[in-house]
Order: sequence, then structure tokens, then C-alpha cells
Amino acid sequence: MKRRNVIGPAALAMTTALLFGAATAAQEEPSPALQQLGNDLFAELLFNNQGTGFAIACSVCHAIGESVPGKSERYYADYTPTSLTANRETTERNAQTLADASRAEVFGWDGAYDSMEDMVLDKLVGKQYGWNDEDRDAGMDNAAYVLLNEGHNAISGVPYLDQFQEVYGLDLESLPRPEVAAAAARALADYTRTLSYTMTARWDAFAEQNRFRKQPNDDEDMLNYAASIESRIFNQEGRNLIRRPEGFTETAYEGFKTFFRAFDVESVGNCVRCHVPPTFSDYALHGTGAGDFKTPPLRNLSRTDPYLHDGSAATLEDAIRTHMALAEAADSEQEGVDPLFGEINISDADIEPLVLFLQMLDEVGPENFRHYLINFE
Repeated sequence: MKRRNVIGPAALAMTTALLFGAATAAQEEPSPALQQLGNDLFAELLFNNQGTGFAIACSVCHAIGESVPGKSERYYADYTPTSLTANRETTERNAQTLADASRAEVFGWDGAYDSMEDMVLDKLVGKQYGWNDEDRDAGMDNAAYVLLNEGHNAISGVPYLDQFQEVYGLDLESLPRPEVAAAAARALADYTRTLSYTMTARWDAFAEQNRFRKQPNDDEDMLNYAASIESRIFNQEGRNLIRRPEGFTETAYEGFKTFFRAFDVESVGNCVRCHVPPTFSDYALHGTGAGDFKTPPLRNLSRTDPYLHDGSAATLEDAIRTHMALAEAADSEQEGVDPLFGEINISDADIEPLVLFLQMLDEVGPENFRHYLINFE
């Protein structure tokens, strides 16, 4: 797949690696200083083109915990089908949740970026923040200006100059402006790597209570993993040992079986082939007939609606019906549709159970999780 050039000169895309070294996987225990810097940059409203009159920050499209009347809280997502730019233009993509985004090997819905740093930098100095292609140099200058001169606007009140010195040992004032902009992108990428799911859904409690493996082994084929789950179901049901956490209804349990079922003639969701635990994503690209898009994770779906790459599914039922249509398209060998969709074999009767199971993937936090571990139906 052709990758997008983030900044005009190709060398600039490598600047962050030269400044900081190669990126690592999700950081285990981020320092308080990095958390503070990340929080400040994530909410910074001055990176966008101030001439647009519409303020944009990472936290605008990837809100956390915020809610509006009649809507649920957000989990690093917004409420709109597709996000707005600082120019008040509608993008083509729904805002993806950022939790555990660092598990991916390519970034963006269509995998257009080879690194998180590339993606963040493209947002900061590109159309998302109101900078057209011919304005990208101005966007870099603006990002540098914010870090060098506008630190007093940071949430923490600590100047960015001091924060970058503490976190990275960087003297921003000694760097060329493109490298200062790249430093902002790297810090935001590092902060994003600290965002992760809590793994405290009722599904997690259910899996622990019944000793279901909560994720496949390294390099394990998904069909083998699905077979192991089905075998465990057969074993537990045969001895009447299935235990369901409070609120994990019988119908949701049927949805769980459909989700993991890969070997049968009906109610075969085969969802686990692409929606791989523990985040319920393989982070791979799959053809939909309208392009290749990354499998989204399925945790906290009640806080990330609407769904799909273009936000076209307002509800979970809509999203499931879209997959049913993709199954038909794959069966008819429609060009550009991943044949894996053809392995889905579900009917209208399977929709409600699947929806209820997907709701069991909403996380409840550590305190409430303990409740579900000891209270079951």
C-alpha cells in the first residue's frame, strides 16, 4: 500500500526517530512528567490555524469521559459520524478510539501511516488542524511557536520548554522549527501509547469465572483459538458449570457463543477471526468493497458510537447488518471484499444476542469489576 508523505521533505518524516530513537510498544509505567506533558498537548487549542475561527485539539475528536444531554460518555471518541476539521469541513473518517492504538503496525483507518508519529504530525500541520497542503510549513512554524512561546496556556501551567527538557532532555530553543514540531508529534505519540483498556468488562469476569482463555496464545491460529473456546463451552455446559456475572443474561451468553463460533451450519458469527481478544481487534486491514480498513476494537462500544470507518452505523444492530451484507458480497465474490466476510453465517435472530454480548465488553473499572467477579447468575 502506498504510504502518505507526512511532510514535504522525506527526511522530516524521520526526524522524530533521529531525535528520540525508535518508538517502542506501549509504555508500561509512564512517568508523571510524560503524563502531564501529554495531557497539555492533547488539549492544546493553539496548534490549529487560528484564522479558521474554530478551535481543534486532540481532545475535541478523542474526548474522554465527557458527555452531552441524552448521550453517553466518550472513550477517546466524539459523537459525530465523521470528524470536523478546523476549517469546519467534514472528514471522511469516524474518530477511532485511541485506547491500545499502539498495538497496530500501521495507523489510520486505512493504514496510511507507518508510525503513530507520522500520523500525529500529519494532523498537527495538515487539514485536520486547518492547514491546507500549501500551508504545511506555516503549520510547522505555528506548532513550534506554541511550544516555544505559548507554554503559559498549557493546562498544567508548566511551560512546554521546561516539560520537554524534563521528559526528553531536549532544548527546544536550539532546534530547527520542523524538529520542534516533530518533538510535539513524538510526545503526543508517546502519550497515546500510555492509553489502554482496563480489561474490566463483564466479559473479563465471565472468562475468569469459567476459565475461558481471554486471548489466543502467541502465533495461535484463530480457528484453533475458536475451537478451544467451543470445546470449553461444551465441557462447562455438559456439567452445568457455566457461571455468568450479574447482568450477563442468557441471551448475551448465546451472543457470546455466536461471536466465537466458527464451526457449524448456522449462527456462525466467526467474529473472532478478525475481532481478536483481548481488545477484539487484529488491527489488520480488510477489504470492504469501498477500500481496505482496519478492524476496530470492540471494547466500550457504548462510548464510541457511531460505528465503522465512515460512522455510517448509528447502532450496533446497524453495524451487524453491515457485516451481514458484506457476507453476502463475499459469497458473490464481489471485488474488493475480503473472503473472510463470507464465513459469517448469521440471521436476524442472531442480532439481539450479539448486541447484548457486545455490551458485555463495556468496561466498568476496577472497583465495579470486583463486584462482577463475585456476583453471578
